[in-house]
Amino acid sequence: MAQLIITLQSGLKPLCIQLNNSNNSGYDISSYIEHKTGICSIDQSIQTMDGKVIGVEDRIDLTHPITFLQLSGRVLGGKGGFGSMLRAQGGRMNSQKTTNYEACRDLQGRRIRTVNDAKKLQEELDALPEREKEKKENLKRKIEEALKERPQKKHLFDDNEFLKSTEDMVENVKSAVTGALKKQKITHTVSASSSTSIFDDETSSEEEEEEEEVDAEKKREEIEAPVKEEQMIIEQEEITEAAVMEEKEKEVAEKKEETAEVKKDRKGKGRRKRA
Repeated sequence: MAQLIITLQSGLKPLCIQLNNSNNSGYDISSYIEHKTGICSIDQSIQTMDGKVIGVEDRIDLTHPITFLQLSGRVLGGKGGFGSMLRAQGGRMNSQKTTNYEACRDLQGRRIRTVNDAKKLQEELDALPEREKEKKENLKRKIEEALKERPQKKHLFDDNEFLKSTEDMVENVKSAVTGALKKQKITHTVSASSSTSIFDDETSSEEEEEEEEVDAEKKREEIEAPVKEEQMIIEQEEITEAAVMEEKEKEVAEKKEETAEVKKDRKGKGRRKRA
């Protein structure tokens, strides 16, 4: 005689069966469970505690005084292919082997992540003076390039309208002066003819002096005309040169402001790093 204890589904009390040589088959046990619980034998799945399924023709070993079994319901199977899917996933998982061992520890018990971080920090500290030196050299080179005098460009004054207007102005002045002198000469000749013969010598001498003055003024104007033109051209060149110098001074001032801003930014970054 042996005793059989069957654990049922959740919420039901286990069953206890007295076994002998006549009722120790799987069919007898399933029919007994169907009689006690009303669960059809077709829907029953009887297993041992180590997962072995007991069939209808299997018999229980009576050498053990107490045997434990477990009852579970049968479930309809799927279409299959689950094993092949698992094998395929396993192959992909094996192909994607990890290379990140930072969470592991070394022989001293330290995390490899912390060791690597310490090495990177030391490398950054070692390279910091070289970086500062390179930054200073770059800044110095930029300042020298900004302060370097650029070659002066030759400016050609080609404002034809201005030159034409100046020539017309000079010609108008000349014509106006000559016309006024001619009118003055005519009035002097009329007055000289109406006067007495006593003053003939005086009038003739005055007319000669006036003619000489007119000729001298014409010559002086002819001599001064190109000089005036050259002076106007020189003044225009001086104006253009002053404009160019102002632009250069503005560029130098802007570059100085940029360098000052760069220095301020670097000082602020250095303070933040120290903090």
